[in-house]
Amino acid sequence: MAFATSMPAVAKQSDRTQPTNVTSKSFDGTQQQANSTQPGKVIWTGNVLLTQGTLKITGDKATGYLDADNQIIRVIIDGSPATVQQLDDQDLLMRGHASNIDYKPEDPANSGNGIAVLTGNAHVDKQTDGADKSKLNQSDGDKITYNTTNSTMTGESNGPQPVHMVFQPKNPPPGAAPAAPATPPAAKPPQPKKP
Repeated sequence: MAFATSMPAVAKQSDRTQPTNVTSKSFDGTQQQANSTQPGKVIWTGNVLLTQGTLKITGDKATGYLDADNQIIRVIIDGSPATVQQLDDQDLLMRGHASNIDYKPEDPANSGNGIAVLTGNAHVDKQTDGADKSKLNQSDGDKITYNTTNSTMTGESNGPQPVHMVFQPKNPPPGAAPAAPATPPAAKPPQPKKP
């Protein structure tokens, strides 16, 4: 079973122009060599933290793949759980966690958009109200694909549990009175009979 939803806001566009930083307790890596078709590869272990602007991904271990210019083209993060979060252009926070996150900063299969695929008990929540940050729309499933460029998502369930989504009600405008309950129309007085 699959679902698709579009969030009302767009992920923070300035994130795409920021450098990607990765910190960890240790790393082991090789850059892609000239004339090689094999990508370079870096394995980070222990308290891994990847940031790019407001995008933040954490985990226990991450494997990064580098292109011919030794730029990150994909990072696979494992954790207990691995986490991801990002602000949108309205400064509302998206947070997610899963057993595994497969992040591609620019995925050619998705029009060059950044994609984070959360797999294994995946959960994503998104703030919906700048005034009340506790109001969250939520999504759960075996796999959730989050577009880090435009805040759209798809999800699926591969087992007996369905995907599950929760949508918060819209706030009434400030100062609006609650809706009055409907009242039945008043009964007409009896009319006198004509002789």
